[in-house]
Amino acid sequence: MIKIPKITMKRTVSNWPEYKHIKLPYNIFVGKNVLEKVSYITKEHENKLVVTGARTSKIAGSKVARILKCDKTISKGTPLDEAERIAREVKKEEIELLVGVGGGSILDITKLAAFKANVDYISVPTNCANDGMASHVVSIKNGGKTALRANPPIGVIADTNIIRKSPYQFTSSGFGDAIAKFSAVKDWKLGHVVKGEYFGDYASSLATMIAKITLKSSLEISRRTEKGVNILLEALISSGAAMGIAGSSRPASGSEHKFSHALDMIAERPAMHGHQCGVGTIVMTYLHGEDWEGIKNALEIARCPVTAKQLRIDRDTVIDAMIKAKEIRPERYTILEHLKIDRPTAINALETTGII
Repeated sequence: MIKIPKITMKRTVSNWPEYKHIKLPYNIFVGKNVLEKVSYITKEHENKLVVTGARTSKIAGSKVARILKCDKTISKGTPLDEAERIAREVKKEEIELLVGVGGGSILDITKLAAFKANVDYISVPTNCANDGMASHVVSIKNGGKTALRANPPIGVIADTNIIRKSPYQFTSSGFGDAIAKFSAVKDWKLGHVVKGEYFGDYASSLATMIAKITLKSSLEISRRTEKGVNILLEALISSGAAMGIAGSSRPASGSEHKFSHALDMIAERPAMHGHQCGVGTIVMTYLHGEDWEGIKNALEIARCPVTAKQLRIDRDTVIDAMIKAKEIRPERYTILEHLKIDRPTAINALETTGII
């Protein structure tokens, strides 16, 4: 067991913000056959454009465009280029609202394009692979991943009839991303105590509740019952709300996300984001001296990867990512910086938790 240097838990208001502008989605539909609700959410906007992909157009994008009686654009290029292209089209055609229909990449392109063009947007996810569907954070691949700040959607429509038909790997990835809030909140509190960083009790409590309910529902989610998928979707949407309340991704992203981003940068073939975060949560929870075995067990029940081999990433790359992780967003204080993770410490933690 790693020995964490002793710290005194205390409340400080040294960096409490003068004010926060909290933006949250205000129209959310989750459940069977809710796709038709897109017309209700968009009724106040005249000129709309659906943003979707080649595959997701067939799944739901074309249907949404028919319901709204509007045009659609198929995203084919790199995310940054596509966001720029769509933003230009929005301005040229005087589009009032974008409707993103697809997975995480399509929703991020829509989010960034809407931000650049200063218009609202709605998220219509076709899977539940991560918590980006309701957040203000854009995750763009750029020699790894770059996190950009935008705005949250004004609405989310998550149709379980569509999402339950997506490959199971998307569901297990979403499970890993939801479980990651355990270590993220621990890291946030550590940053508050050691660095005097702002720490929001409400946002952190919401994020912790998300992780606890997801963990408790691991079997239900693994079976992809209607109840299980609803629980996971509500957790991922609530994570976006926690970020909105906090004014940052702090309650949802900590050392486990740094580990995942490091893997994105150095692995020949990175695994899915939520799967990497799930494995990261195991080892980071161990470093925090918390119940990593319970988290690992829940991930196994949910049929998530829990080892480097299951991620299909070699031992040395995982070790290197563990060491490199502290270099990513160094201003975000986590257990990695606190313990000054070096190679022997990384190997010990990864071997003890059975990841390598």
